[in-house]
Amino acid sequence: MEKSSAILPMADVEPDIDIARGMRHAMSKHGKGAFAQLSDIWRLRFGPGKLQPKEYYYYRLYDDDRYSHDEKTRFLGRAGWERVYRICNQLDWWALAHDKLAYHALLQGQKLPAPSNYALYHQFRRSGDLPSLTSMGMLADYLRTTMPYPVFAKPVTGIRSAGVSSLKRYDPNDDTLVLFDGRSVAVDDYVLEVEAFSDDGYLFQEILIPHEQIAALTGDRLTTMRLIVGIENSGPVLMHALWKIPVGSNPADNFWRPGNLLGALDPETGRVCRIISGVGPDQREVSHHPDTAAKLLDVILPDWAASVTVCLKAAALFSGLRLQAWDVALTNRGPVLLEVNIGGDFNLPQLALAKGILSSKMVSLLAQSLGDKANAV
Repeated sequence: MEKSSAILPMADVEPDIDIARGMRHAMSKHGKGAFAQLSDIWRLRFGPGKLQPKEYYYYRLYDDDRYSHDEKTRFLGRAGWERVYRICNQLDWWALAHDKLAYHALLQGQKLPAPSNYALYHQFRRSGDLPSLTSMGMLADYLRTTMPYPVFAKPVTGIRSAGVSSLKRYDPNDDTLVLFDGRSVAVDDYVLEVEAFSDDGYLFQEILIPHEQIAALTGDRLTTMRLIVGIENSGPVLMHALWKIPVGSNPADNFWRPGNLLGALDPETGRVCRIISGVGPDQREVSHHPDTAAKLLDVILPDWAASVTVCLKAAALFSGLRLQAWDVALTNRGPVLLEVNIGGDFNLPQLALAKGILSSKMVSLLAQSLGDKANAV
């Protein structure tokens, strides 16, 4: 259900690209004339990646010193994302990735590390002995009397941080909830906004504590790795690894929140090999965290081998999803699997790695997935 919210945020929105500004930037900073840009755009528009003009500037593909024409053709435009999702992932498996309650139950049953659930708000759904709050009144009472604060809360089928909240405590003096961003909101107002997500449910979970090495680098906030896994005929393999880094007052690490950083990781070692801020003409490569001044570039993230091992083990459970994007938190108790997505946002690896997603590995995965479909007919 769509709702304009004063308390719970709407989905993060990617920054828009001004084509005219991008064209001027390509000319003044990279010496690429207008005709050469238009020629590039035309060829890429009808190439394998089906790139739109804005995506040409979004990925800075006018930089001929970085990208050859062949490398440019490996970038996949948003128009092709859905096709890749459908080729790689069987439709009847999608719900396991989208529904966080079902996902959590599956991981819990396999004793894989996932956040602990505290309560569920939904009219009739149940999950084991998890407290089920079936009305607005029950939710309000639970928030006032029983909720084990602090808690993180999110819609069961939410994406891009839409509707998430972090609650520090309940203040009985004025009947308010104190949020981690410093705001205090009336319990009844909060419940009213949660009700907007009641069709699919709203989930309350523990607040995870970052690994001490991560806290020293980025501050006392959770960061997550985005591990992109392909299910090849021989089993799961790690294809790409990214690090999403919160900055400033941002409560979440989504790259689209202004100021947040995105890192590229070496999939063999977990070393941070590139970090960016912004997109298009505003993209910058950085080496240090702007809040802590700690150097991030070339750092090897903690628990790397354990993170990859547990992610690939979990990925094997979702065999009908040939392409998976996992969000893995680096916590004080080791890696925790937050959620799995059906491929994820392809722009994240393309931005962080400065490489198109249509690599030989991806082409091979698509071929294997198409072979599955042909054999099923």
